[in-house]
Amino acid sequence: MINLEELLNRKESESLDFKQQFHQNNLKLLHDILCLTNAYIEEDRYLVFGVTDDKKIIGVQSDPNRKTNANIQDFIRRKNFNRIPTINLETIPYQFNSIEVDILVIKNRPDKPFFITKDYTDQGKTIRAGVIYTRLSDTNIPLQESASEEQIELMWRERFGFGLPPLERMKRLLDDFEDWISINEDVQIYHKIFPEFTIRKGKIIKGDFHELWTDRFSNPNAHSFEVELRYFETLIHKETFVMCDGGHYQIPLPEIDTSNSDSKYFIQKDNFAYKIAKIFYPIDDAIKIANIKLI
Repeated sequence: MINLEELLNRKESESLDFKQQFHQNNLKLLHDILCLTNAYIEEDRYLVFGVTDDKKIIGVQSDPNRKTNANIQDFIRRKNFNRIPTINLETIPYQFNSIEVDILVIKNRPDKPFFITKDYTDQGKTIRAGVIYTRLSDTNIPLQESASEEQIELMWRERFGFGLPPLERMKRLLDDFEDWISINEDVQIYHKIFPEFTIRKGKIIKGDFHELWTDRFSNPNAHSFEVELRYFETLIHKETFVMCDGGHYQIPLPEIDTSNSDSKYFIQKDNFAYKIAKIFYPIDDAIKIANIKLI
């Protein structure tokens, strides 16, 4: 749970903003979210509702503009973000539950910048499509301005992982699955902006591969093979994939949960294998057929 007292002991900054009440104008809420999301700081961001500028806690339990987490999620989905930020609204009880403070938690993510792709107008003011806003110290970039060229460059450098080891850069680039170009029927795939990063099909590991999940397909024939991640010509990582259903699907070799008597197969969303699989081919249907859990 969020430590409210710890936040109250901090000054407003790139990652922290206090509001006495929820916004009456949704455009101002969106502006705050954009600025905090793009702030250049290595920590999560907090928009605290129910606290005055001088840190007096009044709560939001009687705020007519109060929103729920569901309201926030729906609001974000409808605002045409270039990519949806990770946001969650949490309620913190205070003084024996007589007061409630709401905190909008915005996760720090490296895939900045965030912006909207269509103009949004409310009460005569507009957030312009494609404009990148950010936050400097405790101040938002005004609506009619944008982040500076230097600030925007820092965001893109963070997104593409400049300065990071090649494997960490590769992991970030894999998230932009639409930026990968296939040649030779997926034998080799390269990143269209950074072609020194490639994905290649390697050697066959087992020509006659069989596990319980492969039997769920109409064609049980399968084989396992290596997938190589390379930076220039240097091999930096390998994963095992399975060509199953007679060649229709390429699925990462799932892990097995042996914590109970019924072994369950699973694939982790955040690992290299799943990110690669999304570039090869949409595999959600195949995972359902194979009864593989995605976690």
